[in-house]
Amino acid sequence: MTTSFLPPGAYRPTNDRWGTFSRLAASLPEGSVAVVDRTVAKLHPTLISTLEARKPRAIVQLVGGESAKTFTALEKVLAASLSMPRSGTLLAVGGGTVGDVSTVAAHLLKRGVRLVQVPTTLLAAVDSSLGGKGAVDLTVKGRVVKNPAGVFHYAEEGWLCPEFFSTLSETQVREGSLEAWKMVISLDATLFRRYVRKPPELNKLVKDARGLKERVCTQDPYEHQGLRRVLNFGHTFGHVLESVSRFKLSHGDAVGLGMLLALDVGRLLGVTPEPVAAQAEEALAQGPGVLGRERAAALLGRAPMKDVVTLLNADKKAGAKGELRMVLLTAIGATEVRDVAESSWRALWPAWTKGVRP
Repeated sequence: MTTSFLPPGAYRPTNDRWGTFSRLAASLPEGSVAVVDRTVAKLHPTLISTLEARKPRAIVQLVGGESAKTFTALEKVLAASLSMPRSGTLLAVGGGTVGDVSTVAAHLLKRGVRLVQVPTTLLAAVDSSLGGKGAVDLTVKGRVVKNPAGVFHYAEEGWLCPEFFSTLSETQVREGSLEAWKMVISLDATLFRRYVRKPPELNKLVKDARGLKERVCTQDPYEHQGLRRVLNFGHTFGHVLESVSRFKLSHGDAVGLGMLLALDVGRLLGVTPEPVAAQAEEALAQGPGVLGRERAAALLGRAPMKDVVTLLNADKKAGAKGELRMVLLTAIGATEVRDVAESSWRALWPAWTKGVRP
């Protein structure tokens, strides 16, 4: 079946277009709806006027961050899009949270409309803006649980506009780089060796990461075969750190620390050889600049254990006995999914809360 006959949101190969936003926006159909990160609109004053020139039905501005991934924000996007026909286009201009809620909205509107992703952060560019996944958060027992309610809805195009990356902070560049290095460490040993010798320029990092993720998603577009679990390397405890920080710790930084903890679990279980763990940890420190273990210790040390268990059970619970289904490194470029008993990760807790490598 050719892609022209696929319903909106169905899997299709990534269609990336690079260029300035004004040039790419010229192809946006009139009568579309745009969802825009408010901060991005302020940093790039011509963005809104460029969109207005395309006579959109609505331009919805959201505050980026986890507040964008709520049912309240989702309802705002849906309400502004009611007049859009099923043949319409929803344009998401922002970081991962704006992209997430826009993906869910595109899936629900008229039972599916065309989606175009315009990632404005490095993290969204290398990861969340492709792969078809979108989700919103829920609050469970007073804690925000990430992504329990979501959809698969693939974008028909991804617009990569380097001008948006020029206004990113050092923190934003680091967190996007950590997600990109996550894919390199877990998927491509050859590329890892090149990166260690000479870290790539930003545009090359984006292209490489998107290529690696596309390679995985092509084989398992809807996560039916479990092949996409590799992309969750570092996410199990990363999501816990993110949540117990009340999202003051950015997602990319949380995943970076989560990778360190996953390396510890792998070494404990004999899955990750010691030299591999040491090589990966050193690369994360020297390349993208993973935060120190003391940051994880500060967060975990003040988190009630019952809250941590609740978050893990809600996020990655795998079995009836509460095992975690974790992605563990077996070699650079290779991983294995293991069910990890609570007693195993609890054995590492004393070292984690002291900020030392077990």
